[in-house]
Amino acid sequence: MFIRKVAAIALPVIAAFGLSACSTSGDSAGAAAPSAQSFKLSSVSISPLTTANLCRRLGGKGNAPTVTVKHTAAAGVPIRLHMQDKLSDGSTFNHRATRVASDASGTTVVKYAFLPPCNTTGGRLNSHYQLTVKAGDETRTISWGRYNSGPKSIQ
Repeated sequence: MFIRKVAAIALPVIAAFGLSACSTSGDSAGAAAPSAQSFKLSSVSISPLTTANLCRRLGGKGNAPTVTVKHTAAAGVPIRLHMQDKLSDGSTFNHRATRVASDASGTTVVKYAFLPPCNTTGGRLNSHYQLTVKAGDETRTISWGRYNSGPKSIQ
C-alpha cells in the first residue's frame, strides 16, 4: 500500500522532469532536421551504365555507379536507395539496397556496390536496371540503363 502511494506521487514528478529535459529553447545553436513531410527531393541522377559496371562474366569490372541526390538542405534525413533489374519476362531481380543520411549541403553523393548487372541469359531475357530513391514522403525511380543479353550490348 505504501509503495503504491509513493509511486503515485513520484511518477508524475519523474515524468515532468523527463519532459523538461527534452524540451528545447529558441536559443538552439543547431537547426533541427525537417520533418519527413517537409523534406523534398529535387533531383536524382546516376552515372551512365557502361561496360565497366557490368559483372566480370560479361567483360566488366563490377564498378559501382555514382548516384547524386539533390534535396532540401538538411543533415541526417534517411535516404534509401534500391537497385532492381526489371526483366523482359516481367520478373524482377533485386540488386541490393542501402540507406544513407542526407548531407546538410542539400546534395548527397552515394557510391554503393549494388550487385553489378550480370544478365547471362543469352538473348532469352533483356534487362532494364532501375534505381528507386525514397526520402521523407517522396519516391523517385530512374532508369540506369538497359542491357540486351543477345548481342551483349548496353542500350
